[in-house]
Amino acid sequence: MFHNTVQLYSGRKSGLVCIICPVVRVVSARPKSGNRFFLDIARPGWLTETVRFRHLALWILGTFLLLLSFYASAQQNAYEYVTGHPRIIMSRYDELALRFAMLEDPLAARLKAELKKDADKLLSAKDLKYSRDKNNSIGEISEEYLKRILTLSMAYRIFEDEKYSDKAIDQMMDACAFPDWNPGYFLDAATMTAAMAIGYDWNFYHLDIRQNETIRNRILEFGINPGLEVYTNPDGKPLVWFKMDNHWNQVCASGLILGALAVGDDFPDVKNQAIYHAVRNLLPTIELNEPDGVWSQGPASWVLANNYLAMAMSAMTSSLGHDFGLSSRPGMDQAASWYTKMTGPSGQTFNFGLSSASQVTIAPALAWYAGIYNDYLPSELFRKQLEKQLSGNVLYRRDALFYLSLPWIQNLNESEKHKSGLSIQEGTIDMMVFQGNGENNEYLYLASKGGSGKLGNQQLDAGTFVVDALGERWVLDPQVENPANTTGQDAWENPANTNANHSTLVIAGANQNPDGECRIVKSNRNAPQPFGIYDLSPAYPEATKVLRGFKLLSDDCIMVRDEITFSDSPKKVRWAIITDATVSVSEMKLI
Repeated sequence: MFHNTVQLYSGRKSGLVCIICPVVRVVSARPKSGNRFFLDIARPGWLTETVRFRHLALWILGTFLLLLSFYASAQQNAYEYVTGHPRIIMSRYDELALRFAMLEDPLAARLKAELKKDADKLLSAKDLKYSRDKNNSIGEISEEYLKRILTLSMAYRIFEDEKYSDKAIDQMMDACAFPDWNPGYFLDAATMTAAMAIGYDWNFYHLDIRQNETIRNRILEFGINPGLEVYTNPDGKPLVWFKMDNHWNQVCASGLILGALAVGDDFPDVKNQAIYHAVRNLLPTIELNEPDGVWSQGPASWVLANNYLAMAMSAMTSSLGHDFGLSSRPGMDQAASWYTKMTGPSGQTFNFGLSSASQVTIAPALAWYAGIYNDYLPSELFRKQLEKQLSGNVLYRRDALFYLSLPWIQNLNESEKHKSGLSIQEGTIDMMVFQGNGENNEYLYLASKGGSGKLGNQQLDAGTFVVDALGERWVLDPQVENPANTTGQDAWENPANTNANHSTLVIAGANQNPDGECRIVKSNRNAPQPFGIYDLSPAYPEATKVLRGFKLLSDDCIMVRDEITFSDSPKKVRWAIITDATVSVSEMKLI
């Protein structure tokens, strides 16, 4: 039996020292998100579903209530939306509420001023040219169009100046002149469809007839129709995004939903089919959040996936009055909470998977989730990140959806100090987060993960962890440019993707077993010294048993303990942490 125990202390003087379903019935209900339905989705064409009410015991009142129930059934057509524009994400009522928020909330007022600066710069922006990169993508172009059209259209609505609308329409007409929006790499087409849908809806009454017809028809021809072709005939398609377990599904489905909602007046059947397929095929991906909101691709992928997903749910709610219950699915109310816990007091995230070690992308989805779930902590984190970004902190970056921060910004007037102890998140991967008490974001923080190489966009990093103390990141998760494509034969030939490049164990010089699924096997969050233990044995066939445990000994000390059992002769074990600090080992015990 090999025991290795390491204790991590934080101290002001020394910093951190290491001692080593296709059809369902509509059911009337009101989930806590406030949406009207909790159904998965009803197939379009069956739009007169009989609606069951919880209180039909009143049927004895006779014909009057029977007629009333038929009337209610007719009104609850799941695909029937509000008439007129704008209806996507920010209705006229939402716009009015935002105007009050910008008067009352200093941060919203700062964001408004920043919007004007950026929109004014875009007035002189040059047209973009269609070109594909080495990956056969026009991703940078589609992202830029989304940023420009959203920013200019938002400025038009906030400042009521037609010059912003004129420029937004000019950008949309340029994109309509492209030969296509790259449907073979549908992430591009979906991004462009989302951009054009927002621009079409928000500038609708400023479009002339030619512009209206051109943009509307391009959304159908270049966006919705190619998407429906993949949904209905996926065989032989090179990229079937709705079968992926990463952010592609959310981005592609959301682009189609926005496009359908924008042009549905003229193409109602296509609108219904697009929304039906998009929502239906989002469900398996959303199930990956169960039960505790964990997203196995990492925090950066979470931002991309959930910014788009929140955009789609918001657009359906503002247009249809409901989001087909997506926001009420198990685990969704924990998604923003999980992201919050993945963010250390240093401001950096636990950057495993697709995440960057050097930058954090602002996530307006945090604000939207905070609003629908009345959750203070995501709102607080978002406002802190937004404040730092507007103040020029280079750790935080904007993406194309940055100005959705305006209609979604929340100022929840609660005060909640961070909770010390252990937090456990279970899901596609299991995770543990330890926090000690401390002031001014200087508390001790350790986040760790189990894992499985069978999931997409992973490294062989089961058991790895990061540590913050005194407001700085001490134990790192290294930046990986291209996480492994786990379907490839050479997935683990790059050492950067293996346990040799992470704060975990290497036994007998071998990579972790990609098929090994490592879970939490024991924990106690309520103990005076809370702890949790991963069983890493499935990742290490070279040993009989491999356990890695973490225990919060005090507010400034966390113990890391490994127990390794060999059935025959012992093998060489390498224990490592990744850090850019100077390390001194004062004690090492081998039992």
